[in-house]
Amino acid sequence: MASSRAERDAFGAAAALERLVFFSDAVFAIAMTLLVLNIPHPAPGQNVAAFLTTQDGKFVAFFISFWVIALFWMGHHRLFRFVREYDHGLIMLNLALLFCVAFLPYPSAILGDHPTDVGATVFYAAAISVTGFASASLTWYTVIHRHFTGPLHPAMARYYVFRGLAAPLVFLLSIPLAFVNTTAAQASWYLLFVLQFIGRRVAERRAGVDRSR
Repeated sequence: MASSRAERDAFGAAAALERLVFFSDAVFAIAMTLLVLNIPHPAPGQNVAAFLTTQDGKFVAFFISFWVIALFWMGHHRLFRFVREYDHGLIMLNLALLFCVAFLPYPSAILGDHPTDVGATVFYAAAISVTGFASASLTWYTVIHRHFTGPLHPAMARYYVFRGLAAPLVFLLSIPLAFVNTTAAQASWYLLFVLQFIGRRVAERRAGVDRSR
């Protein structure tokens, strides 16, 4: 009897955790989809080629935002592969991350409309940075503070936290640069992808894990 009840409780906890992951995936997917709505369509009879050449800022904003959100999703996905249990604190930190992700299409739209504006660049960089801090906080709480994951090599645990902190590192440093040159500031954002790649390779080498994980 006690064994059956324990099995039911374990199944219920696993199902609840699965619902949390599905809900999170949905928010990420919706946010990534909404990004494309910021790109307008040419009016009937308008020269399409000429119209598209005037939308370069919106296409760049969409490209950067999509792949930055994708990086946050990949970090979230990899983290929850190891999560075995959760509590109210994890749920609230996860909601904080999803709140930030759901907000990102707004600064992306502003950046697309004003690609050379200092305020738009700073606002976008700040929004990504806050999202990165939310991601890092969730990871730190789950992996290091509460140990809700299965066995995880310390090098990989530090890497998962670093994934979230890499975005604030890159985007916060771009803010002062934006006051000098917005193009250079926005170009510096691509360093995030380089840092993510290098950080993962270093962590894998130290932990001796399979690269597919």
